[in-house]
Formats: sequence, structure tokens, C-alpha cells
Amino acid sequence: MTVEKSSFKHLLAHIQGRKYTTVFSYIILSLLFISLGSCGYSSKSLLRSNVRSIYVPIFDNNTFRRGYEFDLTKAVRDQILLRTRLSIVDKDEADSILFGKISSVNENVIIEDTKDNLVESQVSIGVDIRWVDKRTGRKIVERKNIKNPTEFIVRRNETLSSASNEAFVRVAQSIVEAMEEDW
Repeated sequence: MTVEKSSFKHLLAHIQGRKYTTVFSYIILSLLFISLGSCGYSSKSLLRSNVRSIYVPIFDNNTFRRGYEFDLTKAVRDQILLRTRLSIVDKDEADSILFGKISSVNENVIIEDTKDNLVESQVSIGVDIRWVDKRTGRKIVERKNIKNPTEFIVRRNETLSSASNEAFVRVAQSIVEAMEEDW
């Protein structure tokens, strides 16, 4: 009987030891998954925290497409209000100024029919930006040739004008993305 009691105690100790080891292993794995799952994510804004306001003057236009500078400036202002915490203010009240220039507007034919009629085309608007901290005069961001092409299909009654409006929004989104901090 002493042999059976001894081996039973030994077996019980062995099982309890394994149970603690298993529980400890689960705890370690859980902590590992939690720490890996949280890598790189933040609810914090990606814009510089010391800049709270911005002035966006009408963009310059170095192309022959008149009026595009007004539509693009409006799209950029709308995207800043929609996607950032920055407030758009007058020049005298601003912490920063976003200068922009339309450097190119290209229309490229993608598909023509057998009679050389346009079926599908693409418009691409190239923009240069420079975002400056007005208080220090330092450049915050400078990017050249930001583009985001847009296609249009003539048979769906899409036009260069409708595609240009979509291109303004897409380029404006790319400009706001360019304003975010590089990680």
C-alpha cells in the first residue's frame, strides 16, 4: 500500500506540474498574440501635433487648362476638412500654409473603336505641393508630381469634365496623405 500511495502522490504531483506548465504556456502565448496584434496601430493623428491650422491659397496652374486651379483648391480644402483635424483659416491666423501648383494635365486614349472614336480615356493631373510652418518658415512637407489618374468611358456618358472632377478629388486625397508624417 505504501508503494501505491507513493506512486499515486508522484503521479498527482506530475499531473499538477503539467497543468501549471500548460496554464503558464497559454498565458505566455496570449501575451505574445496581444503584443503582436497591437504593433503599428494608433488612433493618433498622423499629422504633426504642433500644427493646428492651415491656410490654403488658390493653387498655381502651369497648364493651359484654365479654371482647374480653383476646382483643385476646393477639393484639397474639402479633403483637409474631411480627413484631418486641421482647421482652415485666413492667412493671418494660420500656423501653416499649403502651397500648390498644377504642373501637368495629361489625357491619354486607352481604347478607340474601329472608326477611331474614343471609347475609354484617362486624365491625369500632376501637382507639386509645399507645406510650410508659418511660425518658423520651415518646410514641413514638399512633394513633386503627385498624380492619381482617372479613367472615363464615353459610352457611359462620362466626359473629360466629369473625369477631371474625380481626378481633383483623388489628387486631393493623395495630397492629404502626403501631408502625413513619414513613419
